This record gives sequence, C-alpha cells and structure tokens, in this order.
Amino acid sequence: MSPSAGRLSQLPEMQSCPKLDRSLLRDQAADTLRTFISTGRIPEGTRLTEREVSQLLGISRMPAREALQVLEAEGLIIRRAHGRHVIVLDEASVRSLHEVRWTLERLAAERAAANRTPAHCAELYARLDDLGAAIAAGDPARCTRCDLAIHRAIWRQAANPYLLSVLESLLGVIYVLAERVKVYGRGDSDVYLEQHRTLISLIAAGDAAGAGAAVAAQLQRALQASLRTFRVSDVAEAPPHGGAPSG
Repeated sequence: MSPSAGRLSQLPEMQSCPKLDRSLLRDQAADTLRTFISTGRIPEGTRLTEREVSQLLGISRMPAREALQVLEAEGLIIRRAHGRHVIVLDEASVRSLHEVRWTLERLAAERAAANRTPAHCAELYARLDDLGAAIAAGDPARCTRCDLAIHRAIWRQAANPYLLSVLESLLGVIYVLAERVKVYGRGDSDVYLEQHRTLISLIAAGDAAGAGAAVAAQLQRALQASLRTFRVSDVAEAPPHGGAPSG
C-alpha cells in the first residue's frame, strides 16, 4: 500500500535528513569564477550579474550572489554604478599592489616567526609538501592554490586580525597575477619550491628578520614576473605588423 499523500515537512522519516551545506556550493561557484577570470575566459572589465552567473553555472541566484560577494571581498570584483565588474589590471596597479604586499607580507612573516609553535611549523611544512606534490604533478592551477595556502597560513600565524583582514582582501588579485605568470611566464619549479622552503625554514627557526627578508625578495621576483606578463601578452595579442604573419 502506498503511503498517504501529505506535506514533505510532515514525513517523520525525513526529519533527520542531512542538510546540504550551501557554503560548499558558494565556494565551488567562487572557485570556478576565479579560475575563469584568471585564465581570461571571463575578460577583465566584464560585468557580472547574479542572473547570468546562476545561468552560467547552473545554480540558483542565492549561491551565485554569495560567490560574487566572496570575489568582491577578495578584490577580484569591484562595484560600479552599473553593477559588479571584474577588475582591470595594468602595470601601475600591479606595482601598487606589490608595494602593499611587500610591506604587509614582510610584517606577517616576521610575526609568524616570532609566534611560531610546533603546530604552526607542522602546518607550514605540510603545505610545502602539498606544493611539492603539485609541482611534481605538473598541475599549474594546483600549484597556485598550494602557493597561496602557504602564504595564508603565514598570515594567520602572524596572529594579527587586522593584518589578516587586509591581506585576505587582496587574495583575488594575487591569485589572478599568479595565474598570469603561469600562462605567459617561464619559471624554474625547483627555484620556486626552494624559495618557499627557505621562507618556511626561517619562520620555523624563529628568524624574524630572515623570514621578512626572504618573503620580500620572493615578492620582488614575483613583481618582475608579473610585469613581464603584460609585455608578453601585448606581443601575443597585437596584430602582425602590416597584416603579414610574423616569423
């Protein structure tokens, strides 16, 4: 015999049904949009609406709105008079960003070294192992995530909520620049990994000055790599001189 019809909320066996975590859908949507933006599939300056994002990703408007809010908090999307738009980066804005990063991340590394604990060090070395595995797998997107995971762990270990808040607000732009370097730049993965190993070793040793200097040098190299991507992309996107194919 089939059960009598009624309201879903009145079914006793459904009262213990596990609830879906809406934040997971939000985070998945934010990750997807972040990847689309960083790889150029969604160009800089593009207007993003909740309706279009929900249609693009096949989700409802609520998680679409929340995903846009996440990217806005990271600085990857800005509000204008006519809605939300993907940021537009140029060499001047990249220099300005790195000026702020150089100051704040140096402070974060110094404070992380001063505040080190065995648990903090274990987390950093675990994140370093993740980065090594991503490099070995030849997965650029995973490398970027692992790289940022190391830096975010350092930011948290600085134990300064105001410092953490400002750095987290830059996360989206940092991610996009890291991806630009992987698309247009050339890097030595061994050097890349060793830079992070050195930084973590200095933090674990409690060498605040050394850790600050190491992250400052790392960011200086990152700035130069980011600036080179603009010149390379301009060449790649420019029409051949006189209409004839180059080379």
